[in-house]
Amino acid sequence: MRYYEFALSTTPEQIKEMTDVNLRDYAYDSTIAAVNSYMYKKMKNDLQFQIYRDEEESLLATFAYNDKSGSFEDAYEYILDMLREAFHIKRVKAEPVEITMYQYYDCIREAKRRDYGNWAYRHGYNDWFYDHFIINSDKNVSNKYAFEERIIPLEVAKEQNIYDQSFIDEIKNIAEHENVSGVAGNMVHYVIAGNSIDAACDMTETLMSRLYNANRITSRRMEVVSNIDPDMYKGNSHIEDIIENNYGGVIVFDLTEKFGNSPSEYLQVSKYIETLFRQYRNKCLFVFTYNMDNPGFSYYILPELKKYAIMMPLKEGRGDRKAAINYMKHLIKGSEYAKYAHQAREYMKDFPGDDFSQSDVLAAYEQFEAWCVNKNIFKAYDFGDGDRFMLDRDATGEPAYEKLQKLIGLEVVKKQIDNIIASSIIDRERRKQKGKDYQTDTMHMVFAGNPGTAKTTVAKLFARIAKDKGLLKSGTFVERGGMDLNHEWLVREAFRAAKGGVLFIDEAYSMYMPDAIAALIQELENRRDEVIVIFAGYNDDMKAFLERNEGMKSRIPHWVDFPDYSTEELTEIVKFMVAEKGFTATEGAVKEARHILQKMRYIADFGNGRYARNMLNRAIQNQAVRLLDGKADASSVKKKKIFVLEKEDITAVGDGLKDERPYGTAQKELDDMIGLASVKDIIRKIVATCKMNKLWSDKGKSKERPSMHMVFTGNPGTAKTTVARLLAEIMRDEKILPTGSFVEVGKSDLVGIYAGQTPRIVKRKFKEAQGGVLFIDEAYSLWEGVKGGYGDDAINTIVQEMENHREDTVVIFAGYPNEMKEFMERNPGMKSRVAFHIDFQDYTADELCDITKLMVNKKEMRITDAALEKLKGHYASVNKEKDYGNGRFVRKMLEEAEMNLAERLSSLDEDELTDEMMTTIEEADVPDVSYKSKVEARKIGFAS
Repeated sequence: MRYYEFALSTTPEQIKEMTDVNLRDYAYDSTIAAVNSYMYKKMKNDLQFQIYRDEEESLLATFAYNDKSGSFEDAYEYILDMLREAFHIKRVKAEPVEITMYQYYDCIREAKRRDYGNWAYRHGYNDWFYDHFIINSDKNVSNKYAFEERIIPLEVAKEQNIYDQSFIDEIKNIAEHENVSGVAGNMVHYVIAGNSIDAACDMTETLMSRLYNANRITSRRMEVVSNIDPDMYKGNSHIEDIIENNYGGVIVFDLTEKFGNSPSEYLQVSKYIETLFRQYRNKCLFVFTYNMDNPGFSYYILPELKKYAIMMPLKEGRGDRKAAINYMKHLIKGSEYAKYAHQAREYMKDFPGDDFSQSDVLAAYEQFEAWCVNKNIFKAYDFGDGDRFMLDRDATGEPAYEKLQKLIGLEVVKKQIDNIIASSIIDRERRKQKGKDYQTDTMHMVFAGNPGTAKTTVAKLFARIAKDKGLLKSGTFVERGGMDLNHEWLVREAFRAAKGGVLFIDEAYSMYMPDAIAALIQELENRRDEVIVIFAGYNDDMKAFLERNEGMKSRIPHWVDFPDYSTEELTEIVKFMVAEKGFTATEGAVKEARHILQKMRYIADFGNGRYARNMLNRAIQNQAVRLLDGKADASSVKKKKIFVLEKEDITAVGDGLKDERPYGTAQKELDDMIGLASVKDIIRKIVATCKMNKLWSDKGKSKERPSMHMVFTGNPGTAKTTVARLLAEIMRDEKILPTGSFVEVGKSDLVGIYAGQTPRIVKRKFKEAQGGVLFIDEAYSLWEGVKGGYGDDAINTIVQEMENHREDTVVIFAGYPNEMKEFMERNPGMKSRVAFHIDFQDYTADELCDITKLMVNKKEMRITDAALEKLKGHYASVNKEKDYGNGRFVRKMLEEAEMNLAERLSSLDEDELTDEMMTTIEEADVPDVSYKSKVEARKIGFAS
């Protein structure tokens, strides 16, 4: 049906005076009702007419006709002839203007309110329309979708520079291929990819104006169906009535899923729309639109439509600021504010940037009315704050591949992605040449790495790149967690939702249900040509997950390692984020950020890029507090400072590092330690050498920083562990090591109990110690005398990791001199990586006495000279013995002396005991014990 509104130049009084019809035969007390009733009863089928308003010497009327059985000219002339013959209405005050079905409905409702006829009768061809709008007073066609109608203007829409080239080419093609045959039907139908339904409709209007003038469509009515419910196909949704009612016009289907629904729920709807398209493709022009970032259920339906018609793909355009301003002028000129179109440039100043999509400009246009009315009429508010109108858009509009290449770091990842895409393109070309018998490889892959290494970002870009390269059909991106897929039906639903694109499964190793894992393996194979699955998670956990099931492992040919960002890369990321937010950072702020990142990147579960973002957000908060300190509001803050970050604004985020002791504390403790003169001397030289090497390396004077690994040899109790712990802190203070962490391990901490476990354990310990010192005590115990044993695995992995972490971790091997020498001689690879050797001599008897006094003081006790002299005799007697324990022997003697003191005083009454008696070690308390009967005590370091 086609609907029109026009005006008759007459009045009810003139009709009564001129007509030969007995009006009371049709309506008793209303001339207009009588005319409407007469026209209904006398008019032929497929025509409708009613007067709905009496207005200023004229009568406003509508008419409708079935465009499948007649033309506009015939219908209009037929109605005018009836009005002339029956009521002598000879003049038309306003010629017919086409209106929408909704506007026609409003006219019917107005006529009904004014009692302009007997509305018990049906309106013939539009029974469904009458039932909904007149009987039920329901302006919504259905609750299963949203429906909108538009009438396209007669004038040809002006071509805009912001349009995509594919769209401009199609406009030219329409002009060159006018339909002069008179044959009904559509040469092509359209698929529009955009960022909004508004942009798609605007493009459709432009197409329609060109198609109408080229005689390729016969109606200017556009009907838009959006917000489609998955149950739209059930019952009578009137979709077919809408299509029937718009022969020769355009039907737009928005393929975005309704909020709260998944694309996989639209399989039946897709079949239903496909059936309608097949039936009506030569009666109406179909336009299908989908959001580029959220393709909805487009992939389910669009490939099927190619069976029945040529589908012309078009996409939303974008342009620079000049193009955006011209497009805004075009939009304003088509509105009731056309006379203010010259203000478009001024208005667009509130929208920063130099790259705009059509959707961006259309979103801005929605606010123009308020801006225009306020500026030109009310003049009450200032709309000049551009921040209020920041558009949520991609600021660059770059292709996905270019975006990937511009990501900071990730060079290895980028190379692997290039290789995967190249091999897949060639593989598909082989299939084209060989045919269906050629089995292409799958593109499933693992993205392995720590949090914040851009795995999700790269996966999203990969989906778009694969779509651009023709490896994927839709490029949709569906993200699920492993815990979200612990049922078979959830796995299959995820694959349906990702059809034509990428299914990104984060932490897949959290899947544990056997049926879910079995379904995952099955879908990996069955949907290998339509879904690429990317598994993401920690490196070791992903390896363990794949090793659990050989069937899954064999179906994932690609493994992409995402390394942690270096300190320099993280610093660049922070600088990029600062600029992205419109801030600047002083040199001191950048250096402080680098210093914090250098330390924090070595802690467990460091968030990489996420940590950098969180640190920047914290800095902006700190800056706000600093700037507003003591001020009532921000008006007194200098504008040039409000976007500048200072050094004091940069602070660490969250936990991870222990509270650091003041600079120099560890060095003072080492200096104050009893004895160890030669050790202290070489430690000072080592620190100076490492500090200079780092300085040269930072200045680019040397390509590779020398190794810093060491060997500490000496008998038990000579403070090797204590000195190593202090050395880690000293090297942190001097910025040689980032964190100064200290991890102590022995054989039991490094060797596993089954094949393949040991290397993982060793690497985990290196990760734990990264940025500090890994102290391996009695490393020679790893040698089991059997080549290829688990201890041998540990030694080989240690050698490998010493090289991998030569710049950020110091390994210190500690043990007996002879055994350590033999161990190093047996492992040339390890020996070549050890730069420093420190020998810890046994303490002299006098030094052991000093240690004794220090220990007694720490216990808030005292020792008599006689007792100390007796101990000195013990120290002298055992000093030449191997393994007597040095400082540990001192602790053993004092512990036994305290027990003897307690036994001696236990026979006295409490009233007889004094504080001095209870805290003084006498000569009698010192045990008479030979060296051979001693029990080795735990390791300890000693400071004066």
